[in-house]
Amino acid sequence: MFAFYLQVATGKGTISHYYNLHVVVPSAFILGSGEYHIGEGSTISLVCIIENSPSPPQYVFWYHNERMINYDTTRGGVTVSTEPGLKTHSRLIINSASTSDSGNYTCRASNTEADTIYVFVTKGEL
Repeated sequence: MFAFYLQVATGKGTISHYYNLHVVVPSAFILGSGEYHIGEGSTISLVCIIENSPSPPQYVFWYHNERMINYDTTRGGVTVSTEPGLKTHSRLIINSASTSDSGNYTCRASNTEADTIYVFVTKGEL
């Protein structure tokens, strides 16, 4: 928070006032800790929250190991849904996860810094 003092001289005297300025920075964060563990064949479900934004982001993209996730792949089973609002929610769903789905997942919105989580997909059920 910043505080400042404003003084304006007018023909009728001086007007002075103190102001407090609170800077709000838009942020994105993926729910959960920095790691996500699931067994092979399970569903990866990640939720990214974008908050403190003056308006909803124009877009939210998801990345796997720094490559944008293609939702229209022959693999199938990959969906993203985004609900804009005061707190925008973006959910990435990957059905039937395999060990090749392990790695860093990043949520990047048009108006915030990105957030990343590491997903471990292990053979067998956890």
